[in-house]
Amino acid sequence: MSDIPHTPSLRNLFALWLRIGATSFGGGSATQLLIQRHFVEQQRWLTPEDFSQVWAVVQFAPGINLLAIAVVIGKKLGGTRGAFVSALGMLLPSVGITIAMTALYVLVKDQPRIAGALHGITPALVGLSIAFTWRLLKPPVEALRAHGRAPMMLGLIVIGATLAMTLLGVPVLISYLLGAAALGIFYARA
Repeated sequence: MSDIPHTPSLRNLFALWLRIGATSFGGGSATQLLIQRHFVEQQRWLTPEDFSQVWAVVQFAPGINLLAIAVVIGKKLGGTRGAFVSALGMLLPSVGITIAMTALYVLVKDQPRIAGALHGITPALVGLSIAFTWRLLKPPVEALRAHGRAPMMLGLIVIGATLAMTLLGVPVLISYLLGAAALGIFYARA
């Protein structure tokens, strides 16, 4: 991963994770997009390549990927203390909001308007997932494009095959390993 132009203080790191934890909605994809926007685009504490690498690493970690990404980014930017304050900042609002929303949901779950609103959230989350996936794929696709047409086509085939396997129910780890093997074969031949 590349060097960080300036390292945030532990206080700034905690405050940003606290804000992300308190304002993210929709779980995985929505929060991933928010994390990328804050750390890559706004604060510029990570490059797009750094973020893609961090994201790839946390996919292999067991457990909650969002917590893993907070810990990995925190460790990268602030060492062990950075990992701790990042995890704490990410979890505090989530735990509090989850408890409050669960209690509220029990009270209103049978109302027709609430059921309709929850049903309408699904298409928005699908759109956020597509937007986040494109943001993650954009740096590697541009890198392949810089090497010419053949690598670009191979890269798109690998990405498409991985997405297709995932949609067909093949476990994500196997999809990633197959995609990595295909890319490894390409790079060995190139």
